[in-house]
Amino acid sequence: MTAQLLASELSSLLQESKRKNPEIRAAAEKSLNDLKSLPQTSEAQLSAGSDMRDLRCRPNFARPFLLACSTRNPKYASSGIICLQRLIVSKALPNELLEGVLEALRECSSLALDLQLKVLQALPSLLQNFASKLKGKLLVNAFQLCFSLHNNKTAVVSNTAAAALQQLVASTFEKVSVEDGLPSENETSTEITAEGGTLLVRESALDAYKLLNDICLLTEGHTPEVLSTATLSQNFGLELLASILSDYADTLTIHPEQIHICRTRLMPLIIRVISERATFSTTVRAMRLIQLILSRLLFALASECEMVLSLLNHMLDPDAAFLWKRALCLEVFRSIHSDSTLARSIYSHFDEQEEKRNIVRDHLATLVRLASEKPTVIGLGNQSTIPVNSHPKDNSSEQAAIQAEGLIGGIGAAVTLKEPEAPGISTRWSTMRIPCIDQLDKSEPPVLPAAYIYGLALTCINNFSEGLAKFLLPFTIPVETKAKRKSRAAQKAEEINEIDPDIINVTEDGRQEISRNQSNRHRRSPVNPLGLEGHVLYNQICTSGHMVEHCWPALLAACSTFLNATLDSDFYHALIRSFQRFTQVAGLLDLSTPRDAFLTTLGKHSLPSGGIASLTASNARNSPISSSLEHADNQTDSERESSPSPSISSVRKRQSVDSGTVTMNTRNLLCLRALLNLGIALGPVLQKSWLIILETLQQADLILSHAETGRRQAPGHSKQGSGGLSATDDANGAIDFGFEVAAVKTAGTRMFESSSELSDQAFISVLTCLCDLLRITQNEALEASERPNDDLLSPKSLLRKHHRLPSLSRIPLDGDLAVRGNMFVFTRLNEIITHNTLRFLRQDTGETGWDLLIEVLTNSLSRQSSGPEVRIKATSVLNDMVFAIATSQNDLSSEERDNIRKRGLAALLGGIKSLYDEPRLDSKASQSCDLEIHRLIIENLRSVLEQCGDSFIRGWDTVFAIITSIFDKLITLDEITYDDKSNYASRSSKLLRSSFGPLQLICSDFISSVPHSCLLTLLETLYAFCSQQQDLNISLTTITFFRNVSDFLQLEDANMNFDPCITKCRSEVDLIRVIQVEDHAKSIPALWLCLLVRLMRIANDSRLEVRHSALHTLFRIFDACSEQLSPPAWQMCYRVIVLELLSSNKAHYEAVEEVQSSSGGEETQASWSETAVIMFGGVSKLLTQNLETMISSANFADMWNQLLGYVQGLLERKVLDVSTAVCTGMTKILVDIDTIDKVGLPSIAKVWNLWESGIPVSHTNLSHGRSGNQDSIVAYLDWLHQLFRLLGGRMSIGQVKNVTKRLRSCVVDSDASAYSADIDKMTAVQKYSLETLRLIPTRVPGALSEIVDSISGFVVLAYGEGGGEKLQTYVALSKSAMDLLRSCIKDHAGAKRIQDSKLLTKAISALDIPLQLKYEWRLEGKGPSPWKKATITALEILEVTIPILKPVPEAPAFWSSVVKISSGITSAKTQSCNASSAILEDEAFDIAAFTRIQTLITPIFGLSSIPEPTRRAYAASLFTNSIVHTPNPDDLARPGQDLLQGLQSSHIGRTQDLPPNPRAKLSYLLLDELFHLVSVREGTPEQLRLAQAAAPYLILRAGITLKAYVLDQPLRGRMPQPWSQKKELLYVLRKLVDLDSEPGAIPDAPGITSPRKKHLHRLFGLVVQATAVKGGDEEVTGALKTYLDTVGVDFGI
Repeated sequence: MTAQLLASELSSLLQESKRKNPEIRAAAEKSLNDLKSLPQTSEAQLSAGSDMRDLRCRPNFARPFLLACSTRNPKYASSGIICLQRLIVSKALPNELLEGVLEALRECSSLALDLQLKVLQALPSLLQNFASKLKGKLLVNAFQLCFSLHNNKTAVVSNTAAAALQQLVASTFEKVSVEDGLPSENETSTEITAEGGTLLVRESALDAYKLLNDICLLTEGHTPEVLSTATLSQNFGLELLASILSDYADTLTIHPEQIHICRTRLMPLIIRVISERATFSTTVRAMRLIQLILSRLLFALASECEMVLSLLNHMLDPDAAFLWKRALCLEVFRSIHSDSTLARSIYSHFDEQEEKRNIVRDHLATLVRLASEKPTVIGLGNQSTIPVNSHPKDNSSEQAAIQAEGLIGGIGAAVTLKEPEAPGISTRWSTMRIPCIDQLDKSEPPVLPAAYIYGLALTCINNFSEGLAKFLLPFTIPVETKAKRKSRAAQKAEEINEIDPDIINVTEDGRQEISRNQSNRHRRSPVNPLGLEGHVLYNQICTSGHMVEHCWPALLAACSTFLNATLDSDFYHALIRSFQRFTQVAGLLDLSTPRDAFLTTLGKHSLPSGGIASLTASNARNSPISSSLEHADNQTDSERESSPSPSISSVRKRQSVDSGTVTMNTRNLLCLRALLNLGIALGPVLQKSWLIILETLQQADLILSHAETGRRQAPGHSKQGSGGLSATDDANGAIDFGFEVAAVKTAGTRMFESSSELSDQAFISVLTCLCDLLRITQNEALEASERPNDDLLSPKSLLRKHHRLPSLSRIPLDGDLAVRGNMFVFTRLNEIITHNTLRFLRQDTGETGWDLLIEVLTNSLSRQSSGPEVRIKATSVLNDMVFAIATSQNDLSSEERDNIRKRGLAALLGGIKSLYDEPRLDSKASQSCDLEIHRLIIENLRSVLEQCGDSFIRGWDTVFAIITSIFDKLITLDEITYDDKSNYASRSSKLLRSSFGPLQLICSDFISSVPHSCLLTLLETLYAFCSQQQDLNISLTTITFFRNVSDFLQLEDANMNFDPCITKCRSEVDLIRVIQVEDHAKSIPALWLCLLVRLMRIANDSRLEVRHSALHTLFRIFDACSEQLSPPAWQMCYRVIVLELLSSNKAHYEAVEEVQSSSGGEETQASWSETAVIMFGGVSKLLTQNLETMISSANFADMWNQLLGYVQGLLERKVLDVSTAVCTGMTKILVDIDTIDKVGLPSIAKVWNLWESGIPVSHTNLSHGRSGNQDSIVAYLDWLHQLFRLLGGRMSIGQVKNVTKRLRSCVVDSDASAYSADIDKMTAVQKYSLETLRLIPTRVPGALSEIVDSISGFVVLAYGEGGGEKLQTYVALSKSAMDLLRSCIKDHAGAKRIQDSKLLTKAISALDIPLQLKYEWRLEGKGPSPWKKATITALEILEVTIPILKPVPEAPAFWSSVVKISSGITSAKTQSCNASSAILEDEAFDIAAFTRIQTLITPIFGLSSIPEPTRRAYAASLFTNSIVHTPNPDDLARPGQDLLQGLQSSHIGRTQDLPPNPRAKLSYLLLDELFHLVSVREGTPEQLRLAQAAAPYLILRAGITLKAYVLDQPLRGRMPQPWSQKKELLYVLRKLVDLDSEPGAIPDAPGITSPRKKHLHRLFGLVVQATAVKGGDEEVTGALKTYLDTVGVDFGI
């Protein structure tokens, strides 16, 4: 068929074109003959391989078809297209004709519709059969053809072309995938600029790169770079991009150039589309692109995805976007949350990174705001209800259950609405069959249901929780043997069951039946996934844990809103399911705060609005005590049938009559059942959180039992209500409610039954919480009644990080309710005991909870309650009696009187103890009574002391016990442990003030009466009052009493001699033993030392003021008695006080660093650092005063090492204020050391090591001072100066290196000055650093090199690290460093050390950088500019050092640096100069500088010791900077070519006027230098070497000028040559003619006889061409003739 068709069409063409188009006729005849010459013209023949008769081997066969198409004649074109299409299908088209075929198709694409359709028929086959050949230009032509057809107004043509375009795009990227799998050895690569650098891409990748770039440009509405004629609608462009991302995202990921396009083109386009007011269709496509990018290219486009996600979060705000756009955003987030892996990736990549935005957290926070923005739409109320519309037939059975009997109250009342959409979220009217993001065919946004976005928000929340649960819950199952795995997995699945009514088995008669075999096996505790550190998915587990930890507040807030909204059964069940899942995950991760918050919220919604509080008002009914949860199963069928449901009218009537009646509905029971299931699943890890579940269950039992009693006592109800609900619906509602009650009862039974499987510790937690619930109902009712009901559910409470939330609001249970509450507790205790009989048979009664149960039951039986008036009266009588016997003046011996007083004081103490021996009622009245009794007893003690305190001999221990009874523990002599962790908390601030009075009286008036045996107790009492947290003033005042006690002890022992038994003490326990055992004289110093220890402990208080007051008092005590201390006593104080003070401060600081609380951490560390400043200041002063004593000690080395160890710890804090104090203190200590021999070199060496590790540049500035770290670094350098003074010449080269390294760090990392820049004036640190470099002893071997290296680093610092976060420019430092560098080298010019070429190379190389940045560096400051300063410095250094290095045989790096200096002087990027006048002035400066350096280096560069590359580099520099007009790049040699090869190239000339070099004077000077180097002089070998190096560059310099004239002037025609170019040409020609070159500089050529005019021969060809230029200037022509005449004379022509 193909052959016949071709023959027919060729014949037709032949006939049609006989007269009109002979070219087509001739081509058709030849092609027809070729076709007939084939023996067989079958399909196989046409598509055969390499047969000579194959049409593919006959390129001219298709020529008539191409010519026919090019005529644009419909008749010809029709035949041409048909034949071409057949050839394409048969693969009989030669590859070399593809370009012509595409051009032919393009010519026909603008013809009639039938021809356009034929073109479209040919395109798919062409794209399929020749896809591998469509590359480069062919691919561009194919795309332009498709785009031209796509832009056709005919729909069928446009749509078909769109499909072809998609096929072509897919083919292009498919070739990239294939290409990536092939080796790249023989593939050609193209260099492109992308991702901040250059990349090499292969051919197909380059096509895809250009295509993706042009599609993005076309979609944006910009002009494409390759597809120049293509146009594209934005919607279709977005669809093309979506197809690329959908199918070839992996290919894009491994190609950085394509990712670059996505980053720079695609993402900005998407952001603009979604942020602007784009149409619905465009926005939908952009959103779909976002979905693809997030799921496939999240990590490749991280920053852009972060921006997009943040924008989506922002658009969820009501004022930020239209409703349909908000719905699209929520649909995107719904897809994200449905993919838990993607959600975790987003969270780990953004939320977990401090420098990035919180995406997931912000989204959940946005959902919180969205959920509550329109309460009426979602039907927000006190509790969740069922949405009801105007069609009664749509009411669900759950609605009937809510309106049935037992659900009396406003929370369950339904309201019939007339609108089609009732308030609330329902699957009937709050969802869409097709999501907005899938409605690609809509041009206008659809009409959205009012609650659609809220349903989406709720779905996002559910998906978020479900994703976390599905990922984390499998990790919580303990690893078991294979034999037990199946059974354990089944049991685990049962424990974490979802909220599903199907878990209840329904018997044939309609009753529920749930059975479970009792098991006493201990359940294995679930595994915390965060502990699986070795797991392969541990990072994702940690990310999920962080999501739970940080996202729960927002999730809880959103869920709380929806829990109170109107939801249908599906939405509500899904919400409870996700709520339960999230709570379970938080619990298994051991995150107590979110777990307790969710449990509390679930418990709150398990109870009706008003809860247990409403039952208190109706408690006067005196209903019988019964439990609904126990009664549900015992109720018979007849009882269920005899209690019909009330109608709506009867419900409303009851509401109006008895507003206090509250009961539960099925949704309350659903929440309660979920709570109980959580108790089963989280039982092993709940601990104290059991109280939430148990208290909720208790209150639910009270409400249900109360409602059950009220229902039985209510008057009869009719089975047919008047509210529109039938009796059948009422009966169904009652049955559903009964089923839910039974399910809750069964779940509770299972929960308590599961306690038998708990571990001992978990079981103790259950018992403790249940017993605490008993105490709530008995003893804490009054306090709970004064607490707001919702206080514990406030946002502030929920956001308290990792603080266990209490249970539901504790409502007082009085009267019958209290009895019912206690009955519930005892019933559950009995139930737990029944299930744990075997547990209690064990011997370890404390671990099994036996002791706890016995104690709780005993206390409940023996509890006594008395009125406040009676208790106060009894206290008054006791006080009067004790006061009377204590102040009695009867004739009694002193011993008898003391016994009586002691007995009285013991009675007072016993009265106080009786207040706290038993648990008290949790009521303010009871607590107020207890506190008042306690206060009266203490006031009575004060009265007793005022009357007879001076005569007290015995009983002081009881006095101190009464005084300290206000604290949570009593202080007696036997209980004093001097534990650093002792913490005293007073019971009340009122008690604290009352008790402080007797203590103040004792310390001021009766301290001499206190016996020696009680002084230790007095010290502990003072410590207790100092450490209490309620009253700061009392703590500060009590600290001053330590000074009184110290003065008293010094009066007792003025010499303060430390007995050997004291100096041998190694701990505080030993000191206490000395005090208790030794006599009075020996124990006084020990008491004084204990006083200092207590004061030292107070210096570690958590309050800043207390710590500082204690430190000041401690150092004042030392100042007062330092002269009295003997060397052993001083050493003892140093070891026990000074070192311990440093150690304890370090320990507390480290403890604060480990605190994970988000609030207060930094402030606490700052305060401890401030304390360390004061502490070390005092310690350094103390050591300075006693340094001689310390040095003379035999243990000086150990004492010194211990001190340095703690100093090291202070420096390791990396706090500026602390570091400043340490540096200052160590400087003061070193100042008092005259010579190093006084303490020894090892001691100073350790100080040196400490200095090296204590650089404060990176330390935190907690005080936020204006000077930053400048003062700290200056103190640090002062410390170094003292070390220089002591060490002197003993320093090693390693130490010098460390000094220079740290000096650079000090300069680079120091903070900028607050009010001045360092452009004109150095900062203090910079000035000190340069001064420190001057102080380094240069006699240390190798030190000079390090100094020069460091100075060189400071010279270039401004050009490498200036302007960063530190806001320093280092310009002034760089200039000053140049002066220091010059002086340093000049001062040591005569030394052998300066002859090191490497040293000078570093210096010269540093000076080269400012020269290279001439005019580009803007920060110059006051004159001279940095590059001028560098020029002067370099010249002065070279003038000194070149004579020294001249005889050095090998210094290539140095001479290369000298060449760079010379090049830097002569070069300049004048386009960067702001003032043109400065260019001329700077040119004169550079000419003078070049003249100086040329005088220095020209005689040297000819030496044989100078490497040849160096001379060539110098000549190349002269050549480059001598150019007056920019040459054509083709005239210059490319890498790898001969230097003069560029002169032989051919290219198109230039007609534009080329501006001359602004520094033309310098350029001509350098050109003269080139001529000078090549010219004949003395003929020395040195000159010959220079001439040989410069000759090629001279010939090239002259050649490019001549070649520019040869190529440019003919294009100008009669236009004259620009004057500057003419001037340069004449100057070059004249210099060439006048030049007598060095004979050996240019190689000999055959036939050339002149030894000094060889250069003319090299340029003879260009001169001849220049002579042939027509219309040349006469002056130029004359110069050229002169040149030729010279050639003729010198070469004998």
